[in-house]
Amino acid sequence: MEHQGKASVTFDYTTFLGANCSKKWTFLEAMSTVAPIFGLAWKNSIQEVSTAEDRLWDQAMKSLSASRSDEANLLTLVKLAECEGIDEITLLMPYELELTQLDWLREKTHADIAPSPQDQIVIKL
Repeated sequence: MEHQGKASVTFDYTTFLGANCSKKWTFLEAMSTVAPIFGLAWKNSIQEVSTAEDRLWDQAMKSLSASRSDEANLLTLVKLAECEGIDEITLLMPYELELTQLDWLREKTHADIAPSPQDQIVIKL
């Protein structure tokens, strides 16, 4: 998929954790399991008008899990952001990550990761 320029997005990890725990299938997801081509055609038409932030959120809801570690989820989130052409993510976290967690994430992503005030993390890809 081609992207026009890079984007900076905000991802609320707290909201994700709550939404992921109560996620219900949408009509599109149900139809996609029965007739995958239906989902593909619909997603392609929607993707053309959605923002990078919306696409990242949609991909996160499909790829991340509240039952996985924060490190694993954030590593996946960074990979999804790279695929969407996003060059900066501001993560709103429910709590501060430990320095060892941030160091691990830096090592795995090769990104510039800086904690900010108020439980935010800025990741520059």
